[in-house]
Amino acid sequence: MRWILLLALYTAAPLTTLSMSGVAAAQDHDESVKSLLAQARAAQAKGDFSQAASAYQKAVAFEPSIPELWANLGLMYRESGNHSEAVKSLQHAARMKPSLFVPQLFLGLEYLQANQASAARPYLENAVKLNPNDVQALHSLAKAHSMLGESERATDLYGQAVRLDSNKGDLWFDLGTSYLLQVENDARSMTSAHGDSAFVKLRAAEVLAEQGKLIDAEEAYRASIAAPPFPPCAFAEYGITLLRQQKTAAARSEFEDEIKPGSYCGLATLGQIVADLGSADVDPAFTKLAEVADADLAFVRSSLPLFRGVLTTERVKSLIDAARTKANGSSSIDLAALIEGAFLTDDTLPALNTGGDTQPAHIQPQSPENAVRLAKEGRYSQCDEVLREALQTESSARLRLLAFCSFYAGDFRTTSLAGQHLKKQPETRAEGLYWESKADQNLAIQAFGRAGEIDANSPRMHVLLGNVFREKRRWDEAETEYRKAVALDPKSRSARLSLAITLYSELKNDEAFALDKSLLTEDPANPEANLLAGEILVQRNQFLQAEPYLRKCTGVQSELLPRSHALLGKVFAESGRVPEAIAEYKLGLSTDEDGSLHYQLGRLYQQSGNKAAAAEAFRQSKQLVARWNDRARVLLQQMGTDASRQ
Repeated sequence: MRWILLLALYTAAPLTTLSMSGVAAAQDHDESVKSLLAQARAAQAKGDFSQAASAYQKAVAFEPSIPELWANLGLMYRESGNHSEAVKSLQHAARMKPSLFVPQLFLGLEYLQANQASAARPYLENAVKLNPNDVQALHSLAKAHSMLGESERATDLYGQAVRLDSNKGDLWFDLGTSYLLQVENDARSMTSAHGDSAFVKLRAAEVLAEQGKLIDAEEAYRASIAAPPFPPCAFAEYGITLLRQQKTAAARSEFEDEIKPGSYCGLATLGQIVADLGSADVDPAFTKLAEVADADLAFVRSSLPLFRGVLTTERVKSLIDAARTKANGSSSIDLAALIEGAFLTDDTLPALNTGGDTQPAHIQPQSPENAVRLAKEGRYSQCDEVLREALQTESSARLRLLAFCSFYAGDFRTTSLAGQHLKKQPETRAEGLYWESKADQNLAIQAFGRAGEIDANSPRMHVLLGNVFREKRRWDEAETEYRKAVALDPKSRSARLSLAITLYSELKNDEAFALDKSLLTEDPANPEANLLAGEILVQRNQFLQAEPYLRKCTGVQSELLPRSHALLGKVFAESGRVPEAIAEYKLGLSTDEDGSLHYQLGRLYQQSGNKAAAAEAFRQSKQLVARWNDRARVLLQQMGTDASRQ
């Protein structure tokens, strides 16, 4: 922890006003204070902070009116681990001289360390006011706001700190984490209050598509375009999902539906181009791709990776070779590099991108009508710059267009700000949450990417990479990253728990359980570790052994809570506690994908004599089984198609 030594100024009283005995006393006093300060500095230089604190304590006894001495005393108490005395001394210094920066900062740090964010915040706010360019003060105030659940303010402060010092990996990491927290907060707001909004349904579809759950995403996209008004690019995104499943004709139909009067979604045009890249004659597709990239290279760079998986690796490589031999007329676009970057470069943590990389430094202000024209022409970066002043005007129409243009220009910071403005108004709240969520997710990825560049071998960066791989169900890569994190920091509970969960997902249950048990020895109340232990024991049919672990899962993450209820229902059912099993199964039904939970619940209703409830549970079970089988058939067909294309 950084600390600062303040120089305490001491001035003897004027000699002319003192008697000879007074002069001697003043000189002795002066020499005593100087000697104590020298002792404090020497002890501090050796790292003996307790001795330094003792010297400062004697110095303040001689000169109790100098706030800098009290501040130094507080710092030495802090460094020696005597936090209660550190707070007392720093508070005294702050009362004596509120404009003194160090007491304000370190009082805030003391309270943060004690997890008292409310107490820390006013001191840290004072520190930032006194020195707005102090990175530590900004970083700490951001943490306080984050601990208090004020994610937007925290994100803004992290951003300020990053702009002051862009070479600190921990700043970028915390900024990325703050953006992800905002994404989670927006998701809760969307689902709790705006579940019927087409924007919320579209966002759900996008998340499923990102996770590779294409069949579920297809259903969600259909729900988002069930009735007008349609969200921007909903048909095009649906088409991309169909294209990723090799449903080319259906995808082209969706792209045509998107390309209609009044639409300015360039994704539809990109979709048609990518579909054409799979044909024998690729020259027209190359020409069209060059035209779109000439209009806005930032748009193509940020959007073309959405089509990964549509073309085989062999096809992409052949396209790159063909592009290298093709002249693009007057275009300066390197199509080969563009295709390679979109389809072959690892996209786990993309590099930081601020968008607008094809635009001049300044564009003369234009009217909103010109901004609409620019959007229709696919010049999103120019549209973004023209409309950026809308952040001050609060015009809903202009903010909507700004959110759209800035997002597809890769200027996600502006998109997030536009979303924040839109969500303030009831009529545009769902749309604002949608744009802020999309933008903040990309900003988080960019921040983590920057943190990874700076601090590539830190344990938490390996955990982050593991989380990304795990989200994409790339278990081998996730395991590798988590093992790297554990090797670097064997005591890291988050890394070990993540590794244990991944091992369980890979059916390496013995190693997963052993690792999980070691975590529970250190932290018996950890809800996620208890859930994993219960999951493994239920799978082993050790129901009574699983029960104590599952009863400790009440504090588990909300998305995992239904699973804990389903497992506990299984335990109760197997031990003959029918009413308790029914109650738990009902709380866990949201996790039933294949109909098995509804079937078990139906059997329990039969045992309890409730025939009507049993019949309904069996009916729902059959529906889920049919849906599950349909998914399996589609996946098998897709696997066969992929194999034939290889």
